[in-house]
Amino acid sequence: MPTRPASRRRIGPTLTLVLFLGLVTLLAACGGSRELTGTDLGQEPAPDFTLTDHRGQTVSLSQLRGKAVALTFIYTHCPDICPLITQHLRQAYEQLPEDAQERVALVAITVDPARDTPEVLQEYSERHGLAENPAWFALTADAATLEPVWASYYVDSGAMMADDHAGADAHGGQGEHGDHADHEATPAAGDGQQFTHTDAIFLIDRDGNWRVLLRSGTPPEEIADNLEILAG
Repeated sequence: MPTRPASRRRIGPTLTLVLFLGLVTLLAACGGSRELTGTDLGQEPAPDFTLTDHRGQTVSLSQLRGKAVALTFIYTHCPDICPLITQHLRQAYEQLPEDAQERVALVAITVDPARDTPEVLQEYSERHGLAENPAWFALTADAATLEPVWASYYVDSGAMMADDHAGADAHGGQGEHGDHADHEATPAAGDGQQFTHTDAIFLIDRDGNWRVLLRSGTPPEEIADNLEILAG
């Protein structure tokens, strides 16, 4: 007499729900384990500004709400640190998933408005493969407009411009991949926060709050990880 095959046991709705909730909890735990790296800047609103980009268009920080912003300060005649930061930002952006790229902006504000016109910033953007990137904004204005922006982000434009004359020696003689001790972030306690470096990369969240400070030596992978978290 043929053996009757064993009937397949059904999973009840309660067990199915338990398994589903367990999976959701596991995924949430994995996603929640990612944390921002760098110098914690709290969650205060980043100072707003309105400047002109390399396309000749007016751009405000507030207009970028809804995007995670990497904000830095450069000048196009910089021999080492500015090109390095620009390269790292481009590489970080390229490592992001396509959906995250749509929620990210890369902003570079000049400290040399006399020379860095929109046309010069356009040429600089082309040299670094960013001119056609819709997420890239190389910004300029007249000195009177830029000075309060520099001050609000604790950037000493004069220290950056010293690179023109001193080259690598202005960065502790370390070369473009060195630690640049002269530019290390030194945040003070409370509201008197100060920065004595000139290679700042400020990361700002989608609500317009600055969150962490990175530096020129931060690997593109780490910048990308931070941006992906903030863009999420």
